[in-house]
Amino acid sequence: MPQSITLVPYNPDHQQAFQFYPLPPDQLEFTGHPLDLLKNDDYSRTPVTILEGNHIIGFFVLDTGNDRYFFTDNPNSILLRGFSIHPDSQGQGIAVKAIQALPTFIHRQFPQFDEVVLGVNERNEAARHVYLKAGFKDEGRRYMGTKGQQYALHLYVPKTIIRQAQPGDEDGIAKVCTEGQWFTYGDIYTKQEIEHIIERYYTPKRIFKEITDLSTKWNGYYVAEVEGEIVGAIGGGMINSKKAEIYVLYLHPEKRNKKIGTQLLDAYSRLQQEMYDAKEQWVSVEKENDKGIPFYKAKGFAFVKEEPANDSKLAGHHTSLRLKRALN
Repeated sequence: MPQSITLVPYNPDHQQAFQFYPLPPDQLEFTGHPLDLLKNDDYSRTPVTILEGNHIIGFFVLDTGNDRYFFTDNPNSILLRGFSIHPDSQGQGIAVKAIQALPTFIHRQFPQFDEVVLGVNERNEAARHVYLKAGFKDEGRRYMGTKGQQYALHLYVPKTIIRQAQPGDEDGIAKVCTEGQWFTYGDIYTKQEIEHIIERYYTPKRIFKEITDLSTKWNGYYVAEVEGEIVGAIGGGMINSKKAEIYVLYLHPEKRNKKIGTQLLDAYSRLQQEMYDAKEQWVSVEKENDKGIPFYKAKGFAFVKEEPANDSKLAGHHTSLRLKRALN
């Protein structure tokens, strides 16, 4: 399985990796080499390292100086500059994934900012395509730089971040699943049954393993994050080559009815379609779960059959509804 792409603040231990970072001349025309960019230690600039697993594969700088105002009038913006990916890692979609990780990084490191801006040279069409694919918008603003006209591109940082879970998220996922379990099943299951489910499925130790050990049968967790707090989680896997399953979807009770569940389901459905080629999506819902059933039916799921609850300690006392929908 591909390793996760993460962004971390640069530290001097990373410098050696950038000694062996041969950007070709046609790219250096439009971006700076990390070692050159690191020579500018202006307090407004924060260098950032891109990791694939534990391997250093990219670099950029976030700048809060006045240069950002060439591209926006927003005082709560931050400028992205000097973005590059090691040549050995180019052409694999890593640049898009790194840019898509930016909102989470901004939330954690620069919570006061709600927009990322950059300038891309009009002759650098390949880079412009990558930025637009990753979520930047071209709103028509232009700036004449020293090397020609620059397109101003904008990436707005949403209040709710939907992202793939990473090591370190296990406590937050365990908390939201535990709260969701009590909120959803408090009037359906006994106290002992709920405690059994939590102990079996939602301990931080188990969740950490499920974050790091991905496969076709288990596609990992996605989380919803608001102001640095995990408020929702979803996970699933493939039943067979074309059928996907949602095994878990919980929200913090106070975050219900804010479309966060929809955002999680939409993001996870894209994952199962694009990475695993899923054509159908299935889910099991407790027959008495009047919170979950209306949600799934509103998303196009239809009733297929009833069956005993999947967990052996619940099977003799509780019934699940099997629902499915087509993924288009």
